[in-house]
Amino acid sequence: MNPSGGGPWDYSDNLAVGTVKVLSRPTILGPRAKASCRDSVLTLAMDLRPIPDHAALLIDGTILAVADLHIGIEEELTEAGVHIPPQADRMAKEVEALAAQYRATTLVVLGDVKHFVPKMASRERRDVFLFFQRLLETFDAIYVAQGNHDGLLRHVVPRAVKFRASPGFVLGDVGFCHGHAWPYRKVMAAKALVMGHNHPAVAFRDVMGSRTIQPCWMRIPFRRRHKRYAKLPREAVVVPALNELCGGVPVNDLRVNFLGPLFDPALLRTDDADIHLLDGTYLGKLREIRVDAGFRPEDYRQ
Repeated sequence: MNPSGGGPWDYSDNLAVGTVKVLSRPTILGPRAKASCRDSVLTLAMDLRPIPDHAALLIDGTILAVADLHIGIEEELTEAGVHIPPQADRMAKEVEALAAQYRATTLVVLGDVKHFVPKMASRERRDVFLFFQRLLETFDAIYVAQGNHDGLLRHVVPRAVKFRASPGFVLGDVGFCHGHAWPYRKVMAAKALVMGHNHPAVAFRDVMGSRTIQPCWMRIPFRRRHKRYAKLPREAVVVPALNELCGGVPVNDLRVNFLGPLFDPALLRTDDADIHLLDGTYLGKLREIRVDAGFRPEDYRQ
């Protein structure tokens, strides 16, 4: 593949990033105006802004969303003979720096805060607590959407952290969830859905068979209706993993196995997803960049 820049949501230019508006329409009504989420005139243009070169999403200029921290994963790597420093401190510094730069006041963590399932290692428990204790000094509010790795997490995080169940929650016009469980109906009635879970990445393979994997953003349109929900968002934004040690699911692999019930073909038009690298490079629609990355079905985590 030969990726090119630009595209409908190019955010590689810091000056242009402010124009990245999703779910916006030409006519913007006031906050009290009423309209269907499928109306031709949509109220409130929501600014969902991927921050260049970071796995972080800025929402309406005040909310910073990140996903899949997997604090403690380095202990699992140590058991396999790979010694890597703890990542919690590095991630906390990155989030603090982004909050300062973009003046975000609310932090949303889209699940999988910790790594071990179902247990918690002693260091993992300590690192999780200190991570949130530190960030509570930066943000006015911190929300956590429970992920499939987050058993016992509620009993570890500081009480000031707003812990939400796996079906998700809503802030303003945006629904948030991890992505491993069916969201609440009220979450799916939001105008946009932001989730994690899949660690989206793009596979590149050259003529010599060498392959590389790079994290990416997915922006996936919903279908117009689904038997489970009376209302649906217009779009899902899948946030790449904040922890670089997590690896990623190569979304453009011919044999990709997406995780979670939301990737029901009757719900999401996944082939029509727009794919961006973290630096803002627009690669195209997912159906246009499929590649045989050489993975086997059993290579995908379940």
